[in-house]
Amino acid sequence: MPRLWKWEAQVARPMSWSTALYDGLLELKPRSEPTLFGELDRSRRRFVTVDESVWRRYQKEITGLLDRYRLEWNNPPCLLPGGEDAKTRDDANRIYDEMDAFGVSRFGEPPIAIGGGVLHDVFGLVASEYRRGVSWNFIGTTLVAAVDSMFALKCGVSEGWKNRAGLYHPARSSMTDARFFATLEPHRISDGFGEIIKVAVAGEPALFRLLEEHGPRVAEERFQAADDASQEILSRSISWMMRELKRNPFEHETARASYLGHNISPGIEPIVTHGHAVALDIAWTSMIAWRRGLIGRFVRDRILRLIRSLGLDVWHPAMADTQRLVAALSDTARHRGGQQRIPTPTRVGRVTYLGDVTTDELRRAVEDQHQWESGDLRSDTAKEGGRR
Repeated sequence: MPRLWKWEAQVARPMSWSTALYDGLLELKPRSEPTLFGELDRSRRRFVTVDESVWRRYQKEITGLLDRYRLEWNNPPCLLPGGEDAKTRDDANRIYDEMDAFGVSRFGEPPIAIGGGVLHDVFGLVASEYRRGVSWNFIGTTLVAAVDSMFALKCGVSEGWKNRAGLYHPARSSMTDARFFATLEPHRISDGFGEIIKVAVAGEPALFRLLEEHGPRVAEERFQAADDASQEILSRSISWMMRELKRNPFEHETARASYLGHNISPGIEPIVTHGHAVALDIAWTSMIAWRRGLIGRFVRDRILRLIRSLGLDVWHPAMADTQRLVAALSDTARHRGGQQRIPTPTRVGRVTYLGDVTTDELRRAVEDQHQWESGDLRSDTAKEGGRR
């Protein structure tokens, strides 16, 4: 008779991370923030990786900050080119090799990454694999990084589809400063607003109203005006995202409001940047919601007008490749355990989840987007339900 011995173990791995919004981050001194880069009594050695464009603009300021903390760091730092093209296994391996040559201890020497969302994702993957995981710090220098990737647990590289290979390894401490945004191109500001709109539509109606009233001005000023609206837009976006991630850090619950704008967008991103793709995806789900009677014209048009007012598109020629969008939605469903779970607005600040969007419905919503963009969409061909 067969015999069996079996042992089981169940453990909980503690995980903590923090994020901060500074005014004057690159001017900080050890007296005001002594643990900015970890406990320095143990070791002052820090491996540093910086986005190439950030290093060109802020080399003097970054060097001054690290030297004020009397860090023993790799000067010049490891440099990574910006953009999605750098989110590859080869780039991750190059950072890994330089980190290994520098020699990072498993404990007490958290490396530092300074740049945008791409650098966050790639460096986070390296930090997670090096010696089976070392703590790390991140300084986000783009608006997308500040309101989305900066404090995300997820990191990885793109293999085939975006972010196909990766895991969860958040930075010990992540931080940003709106002063970085002063040097961003207008399209990079708009890109960040795609993620901010996501937060507003998915769960922050007060933020939505702020964006309607102040968003275009704040975007034009690149958050540099010393007014409450600029700070509140940033703080509300960060706070909501932090709550969402804290509640469901490992995405075990796949009905997530923060998935708004992340359904067909992977099929658009090779052509447009991340925030722009998110905005197009939000416009797409808003059209589906309108056709189904989940929202009326008033809510639909508020969302679409807000998208356009912040320099983003409601429709883009990249969406003409329907098969690419169908493939993206199919892959999204696989990522969510076989179900679409598409967050869809039912009012400003609230979503429901759809699991039965067909190819015909997908195509019709894209056509509606195109017609709305050109001013030809008839409003009497859908139900007029939904709330404001």
